[in-house]
Amino acid sequence: MTLLQDLLTITLREEPDPVLQKFVETVVPAMEREFALIPALGGSEAVHRHRLRDDLYGEEKAQRWSQSADQSLLVHVINAILTAWNLQPFLDEDKQLTEEEQHLLCLGLTLHDYNKYCQGEEEDSPKAHKVEEILRLCRELGEKLNFSAFWPEWQDYLSDIGFLAQNTQYKAGTNLVSINWPTFKIDSRRLRNPLRPLLAFGDIAVHMGNPSDILTTTRGDRLREHLDALQIDRKLVYHRLRDCTGLLSSGIHNAVLHFTKELDWQPILFFAQGVVYLAPQSSETPDRDTVQGVLWEQIQSLLASKMLTGEIGFKRDGKGLKVAPQTLELFSPVQLIRGLPDVITAKVGNVKNPATPKRLESLGLSEAERESLEPAADLRSDRLAELIFLAQKEFFGDIPEFAPWVLEYLGIDQSITPEQTQVQAGGVNYGWYYAAAHYIAVVRDNTLDKDQSQEVLVAFSNALADWAEEHNFLDSHKSPTQDIFLDYLSQNLEITGWHQTLTPFGDELAGYVAAKTKAARQPICSLSSGQFASEDQMDSVVLFKPQQYSNKNSLGGRQIKRGISKIWSLEMLIRQAMWAAPAGKLEDQRPVFIYVLPAYVYSPQTAKAIRVLMDELKDRINFWDIRKFWQEHEMDIQALRSYPWLKEKSEEGRFADSNYGRGEKRDLPFVAITYTTTRGKTVTDAWIEPAFLAIALPLLLGVKVVASTSPAPLYSSDSEFRESVKLDGPAGFWNSLGLPNSLHLEEWMQGRVQRLDEILNRLLIAYALHLDCEGDPPDPRWRAFANTVRDIMTDVLNIFSLAASHFRGLKREPYAEEVKRYWSYAQIWSKGNIDMQEKLKITNQLVTEYRQFYKVHLSESSHAILLPLSKALEEILSVPEDWDDEELILQGAGQLQAALDRQEIYKRPILSDKSIPFLDRKIQELEAIEAFMTTCVKDLFGEMCKGDRALLQENRNRIKSGAEFAYRWLTLQESQSQANTQQPEGEE
Repeated sequence: MTLLQDLLTITLREEPDPVLQKFVETVVPAMEREFALIPALGGSEAVHRHRLRDDLYGEEKAQRWSQSADQSLLVHVINAILTAWNLQPFLDEDKQLTEEEQHLLCLGLTLHDYNKYCQGEEEDSPKAHKVEEILRLCRELGEKLNFSAFWPEWQDYLSDIGFLAQNTQYKAGTNLVSINWPTFKIDSRRLRNPLRPLLAFGDIAVHMGNPSDILTTTRGDRLREHLDALQIDRKLVYHRLRDCTGLLSSGIHNAVLHFTKELDWQPILFFAQGVVYLAPQSSETPDRDTVQGVLWEQIQSLLASKMLTGEIGFKRDGKGLKVAPQTLELFSPVQLIRGLPDVITAKVGNVKNPATPKRLESLGLSEAERESLEPAADLRSDRLAELIFLAQKEFFGDIPEFAPWVLEYLGIDQSITPEQTQVQAGGVNYGWYYAAAHYIAVVRDNTLDKDQSQEVLVAFSNALADWAEEHNFLDSHKSPTQDIFLDYLSQNLEITGWHQTLTPFGDELAGYVAAKTKAARQPICSLSSGQFASEDQMDSVVLFKPQQYSNKNSLGGRQIKRGISKIWSLEMLIRQAMWAAPAGKLEDQRPVFIYVLPAYVYSPQTAKAIRVLMDELKDRINFWDIRKFWQEHEMDIQALRSYPWLKEKSEEGRFADSNYGRGEKRDLPFVAITYTTTRGKTVTDAWIEPAFLAIALPLLLGVKVVASTSPAPLYSSDSEFRESVKLDGPAGFWNSLGLPNSLHLEEWMQGRVQRLDEILNRLLIAYALHLDCEGDPPDPRWRAFANTVRDIMTDVLNIFSLAASHFRGLKREPYAEEVKRYWSYAQIWSKGNIDMQEKLKITNQLVTEYRQFYKVHLSESSHAILLPLSKALEEILSVPEDWDDEELILQGAGQLQAALDRQEIYKRPILSDKSIPFLDRKIQELEAIEAFMTTCVKDLFGEMCKGDRALLQENRNRIKSGAEFAYRWLTLQESQSQANTQQPEGEE
C-alpha cells in the first residue's frame, strides 16, 4: 500500500463507502504512477516553452500557464473527486447517486483533464468533436489506471465516462449533443444533472487558491450556479486568516472550525489561509466579539494547562526562576500564586546539588548554627525558598508587610528578622534560603518527607493568596497580550459578513521609523514587521538564543538582545507546548523548519491525511533503512511510495481514535510545520533530512514544501510562490549537486526536462553512495558528505574510486549485487551529462575489447584483472611526447603482446580456442590487441584526456577503478547469459 493510500484509508469514516474505498485501493496507486508529476496547473515556463516549440502561440501560452502556482494532476483529480463526493449528503432524495453513478463520478473526474495528461506525455489531445478519438484515449487511460479492478463493467459505460470527462467544464470545448456519442448506458438526463454539476463543482473548487475567491472571483459565482442546479439549499461562506505565524495560526483556524461547527457550517475546502463552508441559508454572521473571545479562551486554555505544570513560561537558572511576561498576563496574580507549588516542584529538581548549602555558607553563620541547619539544607529548602523569593519578586516587591507576614506564618518570626531575609548577592536572595532551612530544621524538626513538603508549599501559597486578597495588595489583572491578540484578529481574521478593520500602512511605518531612533528605546520584533508592540526577548519564551545580533534595533545602538512582539511570543510559547522543545536550547540542535502547504486546496479527507503524516513524520527518517528499501527495489524511486512511512498498518476509521498519533489530534494543518534536528555539528548534517523531505513530500503527496532555518514562515499561502519546492539557504552540498533552490514538478535542466522523481533519485544515489563508502554505522558521517558530492560531480568514475576504497577497507572483493549496484549508480548519475556518459562508454568499450584476448577469474587480484589496461597506460605515459598515434599504438601493442606471452594459456581466450588453426589464432589476438590499443590511444588518451599526459596521470586510478567494475559487471553478465543458454528446455 502506498503512503497516499494509507493516509486516505486512515482518514475514512468508521464505515467507509465501498465505492470510494475500492477507488482508493485500485485506481489511486495507478494515478500516482501516471499523474503525480504531470502539472495540472502552473509549471516551469522553460518546460512549457519546450513542449510548445511547434505551437504558433507557444511563447504566449508558456508565459500564461507558468504564471499559476504548481498543482499536480494527481492531487487535482483526487481533491476534485473528494470535493464532489462530499456534496452527496446535501442532495435531495431524487438526486442521490446510485452506486452505478458513483462509479461514473469517480471515473469521469479521473479523466476530465486528459488533455493535461497528453501535454505531459508530449502528445496531441483529441478535439472535442472527435468522439472516437476521445473514447479511444479514455479506454487507453482506463487500462493504465486499473479501471477494471475498480469496476469490471467500466467499458460498457465508456460513452458515459467520455461524455462526463469531455463536458466537466462549462466552457469552450464541450460536446453536449447526445447523438454525437454512442448510446449511453444510463439516462442522459442523469448525466446532465446531477453528475455533470457535481463534477464541475469539484473541478472549479480545486482551481481556487484562496477562500475569499468565493466572493472576489467568478469561480464563486460558478460554484453557486452549480449548487443551484443541484438544488442544494446551502450558501458558501468562508473564514480567512491573512497572516501566518505557524502553530498560533493553526490554532486560530481550528478554533474557528469548532466555533462554526455549532452553527452547522460544513467545511468543504481547506486552504493555507482558511476554509470554505456550506452553511444553512438562514445562518447569520457570527458576532465578532464572541468569536474573538472564544479564540482567546482556546489559546489561553492550551497555554495555561502547560504553564501551571511548569512545562512552559518559566525558566530556571542560577538566580532562580524567571517568569515569562505572557505567564503573568494569562493568569491573575491570585491564580498564579496558587499555582506556583506545582511549577516549583517541576522546575526545582536539583536533588544531588541543592543550592541551600552554598547560600548558607555565604551568610556568615556560626558553625553551630550551620550544623543545626545542615540536615534541612536540601531540595526541600530550595523549593520553599524559591517559591517565597519568586512571589516577592513578582508580586510583593514594594509591600513591606510581606516579609513579616511570611516569618509569622512559618513561625520563625522570633528567630529571624525581616532584614535577615533580604540579604542578597548577585541578584539572589540568600535570606529566604536561611529562613526556609530554619523552618524545616527547627519548626518541623526535619521530619518533612516529599509529600509533606509539597503540602507545605500548597498551604503556604493558598494562605499567601488569601492574605494578599484580603489586604488588596495585588494589582488589578491586565493582559496586554490579550488586547494585542484581539487587535491582531481584528486586522487579520475575516469571516463572511464581517467588515474589516485594517491598520493604515502609514501608522505601521511611522512606528517602525520611530523605534529605530535611539531615543525611543523600544525593541522591534525580529520575527515580524513591527506592526505590534514588542518587548525584549526572554530565554523563557523563545526557542532560540535571544542574545543574537539583529538589525532590527535602533540605528547605531549597542543593544544585543532582540525584540519580539506579543503575537510571536504566543507563537513561541505554543511551540514549546506542542513540540516539548526546551526554551533557548532548540537552536543548539540546528533545526531546519519544514512548512507543508496545500497545492491550492485540500479536501477534508486530504487535510486529515496530512495531519496524520505530520504527527508521525518526525523521527521516522532513517536513511540506512530508506537506502536498503530503495536498493532492494532496484533503485526505483517510485517504490518509496510503499516504504513504511507510518508507524502502524492502516485500518479503516483509525482516524476516529482520539489517541492515535501524537499532538493535539483535533487540530488540522493549514500551513503544517515540523522541524528536523541533528546530532551533528555541521550545516551539512542539519540539511540532509530537510533536503530529502523537501523533494519527497511533493512527489509522494502532491503538497508544496518550504524548508528553511527561519522559525518564521516565509510564505503565508501557497499562492505566494509558484514552485513545488523551496529551499531557503540550504547547505553547500545542494548547490554542488547542481540543483536550484526552487523546483517545479518538472524543470528544464542540462538541456532536457527533468522531473522531481529523477532529481530525488540522484539525491538518493549521492546519499546511498556516501553511506556505503563513508558511513560507519550507525554514524553516517554526513559531515564528510560535501566531499563525496564534490568527487562524484567532478568525475563519474569517482563512484568506482570510492567503492574500491570502501572494499579495500573491508578487505574483500565486491559481491555480484554490489557490482551491479555501483554500475547502476554510475549509469543513472551520468544521465543527461554527455561527458560522463562518454567516460562510461569508453571505459566499458576498453574492457569489452581487452576481454576478447585476456580473461581472468574474478577472484584474481585487481592487478591481474587490469593487466592489459595497466600496461597500456604505462606505455602511453612513458614514451616520448613527440611520438604520433600510430607509433604509440604499435609500441603499446608490442609491449602488451610480450606481457601476454608471459601469462598462462587459459587467460588468453583467443589463443586457447583450438577449433581455429594456431596461426589464425595468433593473427586474431594481435588484431584484438591492436584494436584495444587504438581505443586507448585515440579515445581514452586523445579524446577523454585531450592528449594531455598530466591529465591522464591524474585520472589514472579513477580509470582503473572504473575498468575493474566494468570487468566484473561484464563477466557477471556473461555468466548469466551462459547460465540462461544452458538452461534445460521447458525449465523456467
